[in-house]
Order: sequence, then C-alpha cells, then structure tokens
Amino acid sequence: METNTHTEDAALIGERQAAARTLMARPLLTRRTHPAEFSLVRSHAEWLVQRFQRVLGYRLTVADDHARLVKRGLVSEVVRPLTRPTGSRFTPRTHTYLALALAVLVERTGPTTVRSLAAQVRAAAREAGIDADPARGLGERRAFCAALQHLIGLGALTETSGTVREHQADAAVDAGLLPDTDVLRSVAAHLPRAGDDPESFLADTVDPDPESDQAGEVALRRLLAETAVVHRERLPDRQRDRLAAHQWRAAAALGNLLGCDTEIRAEGVALVMPDEAAATPCFPSDDPVGHTALALVRHLSGRLHPGRPTTSVPVPEQELHAALEAFGGADAPARSEWARTAGPELPGPDRLSALVLELLSGLGLLTGRPGERLLSAAAARFGADVDDRVPRIQDNDEDSRTHPAQPRGSGHGGPDAQADPRGDLDRVASVLQAVANEKVSATSGDTGDDRGPRDGSG
Repeated sequence: METNTHTEDAALIGERQAAARTLMARPLLTRRTHPAEFSLVRSHAEWLVQRFQRVLGYRLTVADDHARLVKRGLVSEVVRPLTRPTGSRFTPRTHTYLALALAVLVERTGPTTVRSLAAQVRAAAREAGIDADPARGLGERRAFCAALQHLIGLGALTETSGTVREHQADAAVDAGLLPDTDVLRSVAAHLPRAGDDPESFLADTVDPDPESDQAGEVALRRLLAETAVVHRERLPDRQRDRLAAHQWRAAAALGNLLGCDTEIRAEGVALVMPDEAAATPCFPSDDPVGHTALALVRHLSGRLHPGRPTTSVPVPEQELHAALEAFGGADAPARSEWARTAGPELPGPDRLSALVLELLSGLGLLTGRPGERLLSAAAARFGADVDDRVPRIQDNDEDSRTHPAQPRGSGHGGPDAQADPRGDLDRVASVLQAVANEKVSATSGDTGDDRGPRDGSG
C-alpha cells in the first residue's frame, strides 16, 4: 500500500526525496567523499531501500561507510562515460588499467603504494594475457594514474602520503595508498560471467519491451527517471499503450520518490527535477560545450520548425555543420572570448562539434545518424531564434525554412514556388481576387446574378 505523503511531515519527505535524488545522480556514495549526503541516505535507509525496489526495481545497499544503488534494465540511459579531470574521456587503455587495478585491490586489506600496485597490476596483466605495464613509459603511466584518480574520487582509495598526480609527473615518487575493500567491491555493479561476450552481456541487461504489465510499468518508470524526455513515437507499441494508460500513476510514484514534477504533452513525458538534482548532464550550462549547444538548439528551432504539429523535424546536414562552424568553429568570435576567460578546457573546433552533438543526443534533443538527424519538438523549449551569422543553406525539403525566396518570374516553378511550397500564397491571392471582383460588381451596378450573353441565356 502506497504511503499517503500528505499525512507525513513535509521536512521528512523533503529529506527522503533529496537523498533519493542524490543516489540517482551518484549511485556509489561514500562517507569520505560526500559525508553530508551519505549521512542523509543512512538516516532514511529503510525507506529508500523499499521505495527504490518498489518503484524502479533498483537494489540499494547501505553499509557503514558507503551506499550503492544498483541500477538495471537500461544501459545507454544510465551509463555516463568516465572522464579525466580535464573532461577528456577515458581511453580503452585507461579502462584496462581500471579493471586490472580493481582486480588487484579487491583482494587487499592493508595499505600499499603506487609503485607496488603498478607491479601487481603488471603481474595480473601478464596472467590474463594482456599487454599492459604502468612502468613502460609516460603514456602508460598516465593511463594507470587516471584510473587510480578515478578510484580516489569514488572514495575507494585514499592517498596517505604524496599524490598519484605527483607519481604521474615523476615515476620516482611513490605515493602511499589505503584501499577501502568494501567500496572497491561495490564499484562494479554487474560482473560478466565467464562465457559472456560484450554483445550478450549488454543484451542481458536490456529489455525495452517486457511482456508482463508489471515489468512494463517498471521499465517505463526507469525510462522516465533516467532520460530527459520520453517521446511516445520512439516507444514500442506495447510501451506506448502502457504510457498512455498509466502515465499519471507513474508520475505520482516518481514524484513521491524523487520530489519531481511531471510534464505530460502529446509528444511525450518529461520529469522536471529540482534545481540541485543532476542525474543527467546539466543543460544549459556556461562552458563552451553547453554554450554552443544552446545556441545551436535555438537556431535550429527557429530555422527548421515546419509550422505544423510535429514531434520532430529533419535537420539538413549542411545546415547543422554551417551552424556549428558559426558558433564554435576556428573563426567563431566566441572562441576568443572563451580563450581569455579562466574556465574549463577549450576543445578544438572538431572536438567541440562532436561534444555538442553528443550532449544533445544524450538529452534526446537531436537524434539519429549523420544525414538522418532529427530535431525534437522539446528543443523549442529553449527558444527559437534564428542566428543571422549562419548562412542559409538551400535544400529540397518542402518543410524547411532554409530556401531563399525566388524572385517572381524567375522561371523556378512559378511565382514564389520555393518560398511557398504548400501554395498558401496562391490560396490567399484567390480570396483577395474574389473580394476585389465583388467590389467591382457593386460599384458598376452588376450584381453578378444576371446571365450574360455567354451563359446560355440566348
């Protein structure tokens, strides 16, 4: 039986929902890295364990020094790429060292050092048939240290003397480390079995269209909680029907758990989280990627909206690249401003474009492959302002606003054929001509009712 939240203390409800939002954003929470948030989760552990299992089917474990929310049923929606402090993504080599370091550290119970750990990682790699040696050169050492810094950020490792960053700069520095074995064993939530390959492992974790109604409702709640917008047209038929039938019940359950509002529209459903929640990438933001993404969304919304009810509109590839070049290309005025400010890393033009497209794709605002991209109707929520710095690109899409109007009598399919693909101006002209004819008839005394000599009246 669901708890009636209206009868509970408002402060208590707010604390529980804030703790739930924190776990959604940081599934591994430790006392050392986030003491205030962990204390809040610990104090409401029983309620959180029961409610996460009931609403989302997620398993929550709360120990003395850490809490781990184990998510399931989704992959791309809940998995965020691991990054270095500079914002660059982990390379495959860094992921390899992270896995090897975990394999070694989960068996340790006492302090160690970076150089000792590197030797153990090298031995583990040799045993597994992997060519990896943290002491082989600067590139290998950087990848190894990035993996260790990630574990330190999670609270699974503690630097006791010196730092891993110092060892990265100078291999002679031997920083002391203290592993937390329980936290280390919670880093990897789902371990593959011996016979799994990557495809089968990922396939076992995803079921977008469960057969039973109960499992289908839980899958919908997960999708609503983990994605920015759930578009009805992108759901399988069964899930689309379930969303239409149970969307308000799902909204109530997620509202009680996360303290969020739900916006339900014809094209889809979105959860609106309080400002401090950060389960998804923050957008809009002031960094170069967020700034460029916002400018791109506003420009495309103003330039490409077809002027009729729709859930998405095709984005011409030339229009997209022209806008990205204007907003973040090598000659874009904004790049000089970003270079002068003391802010985050300024990516190169190509990498900036890739990060912008990745961000908008993750938010569901720009979907599809190159040449087949679609701009979601949700993008218009951020504004629709055509930027004059982006040149117009002519294409053959009848619903596009990228066509320059042809001058009358230019021989391009009739007057204003390109500027008026649906013939709206022709219909308006017909109405105006009819009104003009009526005025002429009224002033000449001809009512238009009498038949003329050519009307068969003899």
